[in-house]
Amino acid sequence: MICNKLQLCVNSQLFVKTPPECTNHNKSFCIESSDKRPSVKCVEKKKKYILENTMKNHIISYKMDGGIIAVDKYVPEGTNKCDYLYVINNSESIAILTELKGVNVSKALKQISDTLFLFKDFFKKFSHVYGRAIVTSSTPDLKASPEYVNLVKLIRNTYHGNVKISKQQFSEKDIELSKD
Repeated sequence: MICNKLQLCVNSQLFVKTPPECTNHNKSFCIESSDKRPSVKCVEKKKKYILENTMKNHIISYKMDGGIIAVDKYVPEGTNKCDYLYVINNSESIAILTELKGVNVSKALKQISDTLFLFKDFFKKFSHVYGRAIVTSSTPDLKASPEYVNLVKLIRNTYHGNVKISKQQFSEKDIELSKD
C-alpha cells in the first residue's frame, strides 16, 4: 500500500485539523513524532540521523518503509523506498528523505530517488527537498557513480536541495541543511 493521503496527513498534523480517514492498515507505524522537540532522530542497526531543531519548528517524522509505503498486494516486495521522511514547517516547507543503509550506498541513493518518484506531486509542493544516506562503512568516492550524479542533479535542479552521505551517524542543524 502506498498512502495516497500523505499531503492531507501532513496538513492535519501541522495545522491541527481533523486527520483524514486513513486507509493505511499500518497507520500506527506511519508517524514517529509530530511536535517541536529540540531534536528528531531515526535509528536503525547502529546507524543514526539526528536533526537538531534549533528554530523550534514543528517537525513530523514519518516512517516510509513499512508505514507510508507497505508491501502488500499492490506494492511488490523489492519496491525501493527510503526509511524516513521529515517534514519541517517553517516559512519555507522543507522535506528530508533519509535512508539508513548497510554497505550498499548505490542502493540507498536509488531508494531516495525512487521515493521522490513515487511521491513526485507531493514533493513538488516543497521549497526544498534534501536527501540523506547514513551507511555502515566508509563512504566511497561516488562523484562518478550514476546513482549519485543523477540524484544530486534531480534534488539540486528540481527540489532546490542537496544530498549528503555519512558514515554511522549524522547530526545536523536545521539551519545548516542547505550547506554542502
